[in-house]
Parts: sequence; structure tokens; C-alpha cells
Amino acid sequence: MKSLTERDGLLLKNWYIAALSREVGKKPIQRTLYDTALVLFRNNDGKVSCLNDRCLHRHAFLSKGEVFKGELVCPYHGWLYDHTGQVSCVPSEGPESKPSQNLKLKSFPCVEQDGAIWVWMGPSDNNTDVPCPATPPWRFPEALNPDWISYFMITDFENEVTNLAENFVDVPHTIFVHRGWFRDEKAVPKKVPTVVETKNGAVTVTYFQEEDEFSWGAKMLLNPGGHPMTHTDQFIMPNLTRVDYNFGSKNGFIINSQISPVSTLKSRVYTYIAYKIPLFGMLFKPIISFYTRKVIEQDTVIMKNQGDCLRSDFRTTFRSTEADEVHKEIERLRHYGVKGDSKLMSYEGKKEISFWI
Repeated sequence: MKSLTERDGLLLKNWYIAALSREVGKKPIQRTLYDTALVLFRNNDGKVSCLNDRCLHRHAFLSKGEVFKGELVCPYHGWLYDHTGQVSCVPSEGPESKPSQNLKLKSFPCVEQDGAIWVWMGPSDNNTDVPCPATPPWRFPEALNPDWISYFMITDFENEVTNLAENFVDVPHTIFVHRGWFRDEKAVPKKVPTVVETKNGAVTVTYFQEEDEFSWGAKMLLNPGGHPMTHTDQFIMPNLTRVDYNFGSKNGFIINSQISPVSTLKSRVYTYIAYKIPLFGMLFKPIISFYTRKVIEQDTVIMKNQGDCLRSDFRTTFRSTEADEVHKEIERLRHYGVKGDSKLMSYEGKKEISFWI
């Protein structure tokens, strides 16, 4: 089997979350993207740097060291690295020595915004400062809007980006995987007219179902007034999903998931939750946090089930029905992205479907 890096091809040329801002403090931390161990740390100005987590000298993990005056100290022989990855001091060479400019670790562009640290995993020159790509990272919706309450959750999944993205925007599975928590298990099955539209490297799914079929608890939290519901799902290349529920003009609930590829059949998902409840919204945060964590944990179980099956036989020739149209469009865009195909942004498609839940 090819490695994840080999299989994803040009998808590496994108921004991926390596950590949340709150995770990077005074000590360095290690994170893995595409089988590459990274070390993240803050310099004296508080700016985050990202380097290959492997000392040039004797290949110790730099993340096991410390930060001294904004520079990274190797725990083995004390080699010092600045924020660009340049070795600034080799203690065994004496205080007057000047390390060679060739002693420089690979660095990765990183941007800190909306409470997350994004790293660019595309190819770069090891011996020069890497210019940041022109396209900025994703902005989380309503992150700066004081009328909305938001928080992050971090979850490790034993599966890969494509399958996880499909799961996060898949409605039919909620009847079985989230029975009683997300969907009303006593609800009479209904046909849901749906439009799946692909454009500009994104898939948007619009559901024409004004009456929600949430469980009793979800209704009380998110839509106590019983307002008409609008529901849209989106997949945004290469690894983002966004689920929007709006109840009337005042209440809203957004689930925005960013899937970071760690290694074969391993991913870390950073889930951004934002909601708007006009009265006592902050008081509901512990309850909504518990509820959303429970639903995500249910998804980890079924995604591990699928991942274990794929691990035994990695062929992914799925048999699909009309309800799987969004799955097929996600797979199409991801395939274009792997190859660097110009069709990724030029392809357009729109299809009306329906399914039962």
C-alpha cells in the first residue's frame, strides 16, 4: 500500500490545522501531519513557528526540549534553533563559534487565526525562508461575531479525510448511528427532497425539510420555539465540512470540521461549533458541549469500524445509491485535487435527488 503522502499527491499543497492556539504555550509541542513530525513553539514575540521535529545533529525530537529566549533547545546536546530553523548555537563548539548557514531545519509556513494554527504542508526550499502561499487559511464562520457563542473540540479518528468528510455531511446515517441523540427514533420516516450542487471546488447540499426531526433534547436546546428549519451541508476542498441549521431568523447552529491527515487511516479533526440562542445562550454551553461530544464519539465508533475494514482490504469501490450523491461529488473533487487537475475549480454539477430518513 502506498503511503498517505504518496496517495494524496498535490493535496499536500494546502493549509492544515496542526494545533489550537491554546495548545502552544511556553513549551514546544509535537504534532504530525502527513507522517511528518512537526514541532511548534512560540518566539519572544509570541509568534508561532513550525519546524521539522528532528534535530540535525543526532536526530532527537526537539519537541522534548525547551524554549529559551524564543529559540528551541535540543534536549540531547543543546543545539539551539531560531524561529526559521537556523542553528544559532552549538554549545560543544564554544561560545564564539558561528554555526554554518547550511545547518538549517526545514520550516513550514504557519498562520495563527481564529484560535487555530494552520501549517502549509506543500513543497519548499529547506535552506530559505518559505514564502507563505497567496491563498489564506479558512476563516471560521461567526468567529468574530459577539452574538454567536463558539468553541472547539479535538477528536482523533481511525480513518482518512475523504471518508470522514463524507460522514460529516451524510444525513441517512444519523437515523442509525445517532438514534435517540440526534434524530427522533420515534419519528415517522419522511422523504427529503435535496439539491446537490458542485461549484468552485465545493459541494453544497440543500435539504428542503422545514420540519426538523431532531431528538427531543436537541429540539429543546436549539429550537425550543419550533421555528421552520433550513439545513445546508458543505464540503470545501480539500478537507473542510460545514453544516448549518437555522431556525427562524434568530436561532442558528454551525458545525465546521477541519480534518488534518496524520497518517494512513489516522486523522485529527478540529470541530468548530458556533450557535446563536438569543436568551441565556452561554448558560447552555456545557449542555451543548456534552451533547456535541456524545454525537462525535458515536461517529468515531462507526468510522473506526469502516477504517478497520479498509485496513484489511483497502479497495474503495463503493456501491452507491441516489442518497450518496454528495459522497460521489466529494470523491470526484478529492481525485481532481490529488492530480492537480484544473477541473477541480472549473467542474460544475447540479442534481436534484431525494431520500428517506
